[in-house]
Amino acid sequence: MSSLNDLYVVLEVVRSASEDDIKKAFRKLARRYHPDINPGDTSAEERFKRISEAYEVLSDPLKREFYDRNGFYTDGVLEKGEQHTAWGFSFKTFEFGGAVPPTGEILSQFFSRRAARRDPERGQDLEYQIAITFAESISGAKTRITVQRRHTCGGCGGAGRTSKDGSACASCGGTGNVTRARGRLRFVTPCAECSGSGHVITDCLECGGESRVLRTDILELDIPPGVGAGSRVRFAGQGDAGRYGAAPGDMYVITNVAPHAFFKRVGDNLQCVIPVTFVEATLGAKIEVPTVEGKAVVRIPPGTQNGQVLRLRGLGAPSLVQPGLRGDQLLEIQVHVPRVADERSKEILKEFAHLNTEDVRKDLWQSANPSVKKG
Repeated sequence: MSSLNDLYVVLEVVRSASEDDIKKAFRKLARRYHPDINPGDTSAEERFKRISEAYEVLSDPLKREFYDRNGFYTDGVLEKGEQHTAWGFSFKTFEFGGAVPPTGEILSQFFSRRAARRDPERGQDLEYQIAITFAESISGAKTRITVQRRHTCGGCGGAGRTSKDGSACASCGGTGNVTRARGRLRFVTPCAECSGSGHVITDCLECGGESRVLRTDILELDIPPGVGAGSRVRFAGQGDAGRYGAAPGDMYVITNVAPHAFFKRVGDNLQCVIPVTFVEATLGAKIEVPTVEGKAVVRIPPGTQNGQVLRLRGLGAPSLVQPGLRGDQLLEIQVHVPRVADERSKEILKEFAHLNTEDVRKDLWQSANPSVKKG
């Protein structure tokens, strides 16, 4: 069809436009060309009529589907009870004067038109792996990557084919339509050779008809705080361009995080081992410990046992699932037992043992022999 008769051109939208885009475009053009705004302007009135007709078809999903598939739409083509094929073909599009042509001939018209169409196809998603430090995984990072992506061809605007203006199509004589007859029956369809443009159509030399070209890009990406080893970060619309005007794919960045010598990440929590002295664990103490935010003062309760875990809330890794929240830092206490070399220290510890006569193994035999009753 001629571009001037293309309903998408009339509404000034691309073929992949959403319903919302079509509605916005109609409202914008309707305000500009409404007869009340342009009294006495016949050209504006005619433009408003064409805009309204285009919107009536493209705003209806069924009508739009039929139009996209066949390149035209006739009022009533989808009415209930009307004879039509699985492709939406209606006998209203024919001028009857004789017998209906065989079904095979009718279908051949649709297959020839469908062969000339190039269905839009969403762009492929791309994946890329990057290596970051543990600190970058907590605070976030800016990184550059070099990728090969398919872009919409500039030579044909993503159509895959180009029209040679001035070179009339031999099949339709430059009219954009072909008329076929069987007996007294005549019917008109858009020319399959030129897609209704009336001009010679050839594959784009730049993309070879694929509608896209491959290029190497350098992308600057913001890696969000809180990614872990194997996190899959999505960057919408950064994948391959779609074919024939379809939406682009996405870019997924897989993060490989270097291990840390002190912290171990489990979910959004950070685990670490904190050594304390025998005296600190026994009497209690306030000590400084490392965190991803710097230093923090932690109170060791009196009587803290070896392997006991203390929690620092909100000092873990940022959450990717719940932005704004953080995990905790878990401190595993490791009590350090000193090696006593001088006699004075030995005497003090013996006195301590004499004053604290707790039997730490009193239940040991029973635990090892549960079937033996206590005597």
